[in-house]
Amino acid sequence: MRARVDALTGRVSMYRLATITLAILLAQAVLFGFLDVIGPDGYAILGTLGVVVVATLGANEIAARLAHVVPHRESSVITALIVTCIVQPSLTTPGLIAAAGAGVLAALSKYLIVWRGRHLLNPAATGVLIAGIIGYYAGQGVGFWWVATPALLPAVAVGALLLLDRTRRLDVGLIFIGLTIVLIGIRLVVTGTAPLGAITTVLQLFPVVFLAGFMLSEPVTLPPRRWQQWLTAAVVAVAFSVPFGFGPIYTSPELALVLGNIVAFAVSRREGFSVRLVDRAALSPFATEYRFEPSRPLRFEAGQYLELHLPHAADIRGMRRTFSIASAPERAVADEPRLTIGIRTPEGGSSFKAALGTLEPGTRIAATQTAGDFLLPRDAGIPLVMVAGGIGITPFASQLASLAERGEQRDIVLVVISSNPGEVLYRDVIDAAGTRLVELAPDQLSADALRELIPDLAARRGYVSGAPSVVAAARTALRRAGVRRVRTDYFAGY
Repeated sequence: MRARVDALTGRVSMYRLATITLAILLAQAVLFGFLDVIGPDGYAILGTLGVVVVATLGANEIAARLAHVVPHRESSVITALIVTCIVQPSLTTPGLIAAAGAGVLAALSKYLIVWRGRHLLNPAATGVLIAGIIGYYAGQGVGFWWVATPALLPAVAVGALLLLDRTRRLDVGLIFIGLTIVLIGIRLVVTGTAPLGAITTVLQLFPVVFLAGFMLSEPVTLPPRRWQQWLTAAVVAVAFSVPFGFGPIYTSPELALVLGNIVAFAVSRREGFSVRLVDRAALSPFATEYRFEPSRPLRFEAGQYLELHLPHAADIRGMRRTFSIASAPERAVADEPRLTIGIRTPEGGSSFKAALGTLEPGTRIAATQTAGDFLLPRDAGIPLVMVAGGIGITPFASQLASLAERGEQRDIVLVVISSNPGEVLYRDVIDAAGTRLVELAPDQLSADALRELIPDLAARRGYVSGAPSVVAAARTALRRAGVRRVRTDYFAGY
């Protein structure tokens, strides 16, 4: 089931998946509006949608030109669709002006509230929050969150589940939803509502599911480490659930999310750095390694990833990409620091890979962060089985290289799943670490095959890295083979 879901959603980019789910949700809302199933009128939803899309995309185009960057249009479309789900649908001039203003402010926030090339606050929440403060003095409400209605909850829940699953942030969403149900539910129960009724009220009449799936899960504004993400979810839940008010500032979903974004930035802020391309080399006919010199000695942990920001004529995925670091952390703090990444180089690859492939040695590009929780256990006595799908071997290469640098021996079996017979990337690193290597074709991956090749498999802890379909299949095979704990790393394609 896991593999089938990943295969289905993996056909499109993360941005496109968000666009599709939001478009389906709004289409259903328009239909329900015409049928009087929900409060907002269908024509009002369509009118507001048109105004918000034009305003948001227009502001984004102008801001991008002024900032001399390539506009990320699909990101702006997503922002516009979310804003439409939040602001009050209207066909009146003041209502449409307020909605357009929220869209413009949302678009501008991506350029004005930034740190090291990344916007800090959720654009839709920021736009609605600021427009609401302005509207408070003008007597015009903005944040309405009409999407939180029982009739739309099934569609909202399915869309939220798809996005949280694709980004592997289901735990973050559940922490927010669960804590919000507890906090608001207690207030409702104290005032006489039955416990079950309190739960259904929170889910149906508060935008907790929409906020969790479509907004809180945004990777750009989430902090990099899992514990930081859980903290952010908890902060948003508390700010969402505890009523307060001070003039135009009062409890609202948009304010709660913005406060959570601020906390996320505070707990994860790091000094900026850049990397200079030293050279590149072919790992195989299908993969290339890029070697960089960081602008300062860089501290990270083996298994983490690097995010690069490369201005270019970007495709729908934008100008940032994350790549697992393939070199040992010890090499990044050496006298001549080095940092390497390995990437698949297929025909007709992404705009980012094409731009990266044209860089001349000596070119310096921005790196926005190193992050990730795909780390080896502290206890060196725990036996491990690593399963790498193709270029998914890169975090393992970093970990094995680090072990070799420190002279540390661990009981590790590395299983390489490659669709190209005989292709084992970083074989020299594997040999230097003294790691046992097992090679399998994708159609050979099964619980029985793994048990036969690794008799003590059930006693090992599993680590899996690669494309979503490979990760899902390998995780399932390991679990069926008796491995109780499996940690996964995968490439979401956001």
